[in-house]
This record gives sequence, structure tokens and C-alpha cells, in this order.
Amino acid sequence: MKKIIVFIITVLVMIIMVSISLSSCISTRDTMKINMVDIGMTKSDIQHLLGTPLFKNADENVEEWGYHKMVGEIAGPEQMLFIVTFDSEGKVIAYNSAKEHPSHLPY
Repeated sequence: MKKIIVFIITVLVMIIMVSISLSSCISTRDTMKINMVDIGMTKSDIQHLLGTPLFKNADENVEEWGYHKMVGEIAGPEQMLFIVTFDSEGKVIAYNSAKEHPSHLPY
């Protein structure tokens, strides 16, 4: 009985740890949220819709926010990046998915 309780607690801890580590990820079940991203949305709109980005890159003209996105859950998931680009006024001017690149590191 004690072994079963220890096993259950261990499994629960592992589930919690995985959930926390994926907090910046967007899974395929959130594809509907990604599909709602549109030109002209504000940074606030995007953060409300997708949450805190994994990383932010900026220069004087544009800012990019990146999110993890898992695709192909059934046939073996592949991690991609979903990148949203804002103009200097904080409005979405572009968005795209790309294979994860090592230069996209968390801030």
C-alpha cells in the first residue's frame, strides 16, 4: 500500500513539473488561438490570447515575440516556433511559424 502511494505521488509530481516547464508552449489544441492572431492586434491582445512569450527580440523598428508550438502530436510531436512581429506602435504586422532555431533563446 505504501509503495502505491509513493508511486502516485511521484507521478503527480512529474505531471506538475512537465506542466510548469511547458507553460510558454502552445499545443495543437491551442491552434484555434493561433488562428485568431491577426494584423493590427496589439501586444496586449496577443499576451491575453497566447500568454507570456518565450522570448522577445527588438530593435528600433520592430519587436518579435516567440512561443513554442507543438505540431503532429499523433505522429510524433515536433516543436516549432510561432513568431509574432509588432511595429513601433505595438501593432501586429506579421506572424509566422518556423522550425526552432538556436538563436531564439528565452530572455
